[in-house]
Amino acid sequence: MRTLRTSNTPGIGSTKPESPVEHSGKTTSAGRKFKHFTLPPILRRNSKSNSHVSFPDVPNTSSLIAAPQKELLTFEQNLERNHLSAAGQQLIDREEHLYGRISEVVQPTTEREKEKEQLSRDRKGLLSHIDLAVKSSLSPDKDSLEVLKSAVKAILQEEEQDRRWLKQESKQPFWRPSECRRHHDTVIQSLVEECMVNAELPPEESNKLRSSLQRDICGKGRRLQEDLLRVVKDVKGCYPEDMDICNLYGKMYHQAFSAGMRKIAEYGLGMIDCSYLLHWVNVAYPEILQNLELTKAINPEALGKLLTEELTTHLENQYLTHQETEVQTLINKVLNVEEQAWREGSVPELRDNCYFSPLAIDVIQFVHAAFESVETVLGDTSKVQMIACLLKDFLNSYKKFQEKVLKGSNNRNSGTVIVANLSCVEQFRDYIVKKADLFPVDIKECCLSIVADMKNCGYRYLTSPIHKDLKSQYRSLGTPIWLEKKHVFEKLLEGINKHTQDVTGLTDSCHQELLSQLHLEVTVEYVRRLLKRKIKLRDKEMQEQAARSVWEDGQRLNQLFTEAGSREEWLSDILARIAEVLKLQDISSIQLEIVTLGQAYPDLSDVQVTALLSLKSNLSASAVKRIKKTLLDIQDTTSSQDGPSFFSKVLGFH
Repeated sequence: MRTLRTSNTPGIGSTKPESPVEHSGKTTSAGRKFKHFTLPPILRRNSKSNSHVSFPDVPNTSSLIAAPQKELLTFEQNLERNHLSAAGQQLIDREEHLYGRISEVVQPTTEREKEKEQLSRDRKGLLSHIDLAVKSSLSPDKDSLEVLKSAVKAILQEEEQDRRWLKQESKQPFWRPSECRRHHDTVIQSLVEECMVNAELPPEESNKLRSSLQRDICGKGRRLQEDLLRVVKDVKGCYPEDMDICNLYGKMYHQAFSAGMRKIAEYGLGMIDCSYLLHWVNVAYPEILQNLELTKAINPEALGKLLTEELTTHLENQYLTHQETEVQTLINKVLNVEEQAWREGSVPELRDNCYFSPLAIDVIQFVHAAFESVETVLGDTSKVQMIACLLKDFLNSYKKFQEKVLKGSNNRNSGTVIVANLSCVEQFRDYIVKKADLFPVDIKECCLSIVADMKNCGYRYLTSPIHKDLKSQYRSLGTPIWLEKKHVFEKLLEGINKHTQDVTGLTDSCHQELLSQLHLEVTVEYVRRLLKRKIKLRDKEMQEQAARSVWEDGQRLNQLFTEAGSREEWLSDILARIAEVLKLQDISSIQLEIVTLGQAYPDLSDVQVTALLSLKSNLSASAVKRIKKTLLDIQDTTSSQDGPSFFSKVLGFH
């Protein structure tokens, strides 16, 4: 029979015991010890045989006598001192003696059987010590780690011995294969499960959480994090790389945590506990696994999710439905309070001489809190669409409320309510633009469209009385009186200035918005009156005079509004370009100016060009036709440029 040999490869994964003297004792059932004494190198002739001994010279014997002899440890002593690798090697040597080769000393069968029984008992003792070392692997002291290193070596020795026996045809011991590594993994699993069951938070942290369920989840999560960090920092160094111990612990802790979370999720959870559990599933636990120290040794992708997709979806739907109901209730209540106050004739509060409504602040606060909650609990902004839809529905309801106020303008407080809510509309617009990433594109565009309509309706409500009062001044624009008498436009400027001074109760930004809107509307009305063709500019002199008037009016109008706060300085460019068309006499130059005007303002129509050129009554029909065709050709061959919308607002000049 072939003799079983053990490898002496050094290193963590080595099967070499801690010391050559620590495994020299073999205990029999009768208590006898078989001593394998190793002669000093100086007494050996060669490595193949020590039968020919050459004695040293006399002068060298003193060094031999003076050399201290190392203590030869028995199996029991190695086990007691936790030299588990050495103790394991001793058992493997005894196993070879009893099962792997014929003993040099012929032993009676009974005595040999007793030795086998003793070996079996000693193996149980060794395995018990290995189990204890593995169970103590998460202890912070260095001694435990040293014992663990020895235990791991012993396990690898056992695995190697298993492989040797698989190659033998002779009868192997009943404990082979020992499968120490699989048993080691089972011990770790039990250790992890015990750690997670007994996980608790310190009292000062535990008291901050609302329920025992939250304390349980947080305690387990905290224990998982701390233990995995200890594995990566300390335990990892006790194992060979191919055992992949960090991922093994990661898998065990993940399974234990997942089992606990599934058990919790199967109960009927209140919304606070449901959201807390989802936060751990979607945010807190993934953040733990993304710890830089852990990701160096543990692959989080291989672990998967804490809960099944089906269970997670069920809990998320429960949570989102609750959020939707709660937010909808709150924001509808805000709108109802606003409408009730208007119906009762209440005037909005004045703050810093501005009418104030808390509606937008309250609604945005509720909606944004829901956005943040969804992101915090689910860890995914794509799931906030339901909340975004709620804001869209609310804005539609808010717009209907505004329409009621506009129709009930006889109510003494309607004007102040409109003024106060213009600031709210502005706040909604700014919030949607600023938080555009939270809104699906179609929902965002719909919300901004609603807000823009509300803004325009609100400002039209405020500017309509102004235009009504200025109607008599508007009538003179574009007439012979306007061209001959400067005071016509002077009166218009005086009326505009008076009304801009009378506007009160608006915030600075809304006041600026109102003046910009009024600036645009007055300019539109000015151009509309010109295009009504109530004046015929028969010759060059009249056309140049009209051009000067239009240019000067544009400059003065722009100065008045910009000094008052309007941002629409570009409006003066329109009147300047119209003045240039009126001044020019050369057909080619007029063609070029009309094309330039059309390119700057793509909403310029064919009908408007006809009306403008009709003011120059000395232009022939063929010249007008040629100019219009040039503009039409340019518009057909070039893509429509983005430009400010103006001429599309100039209506009713026929």
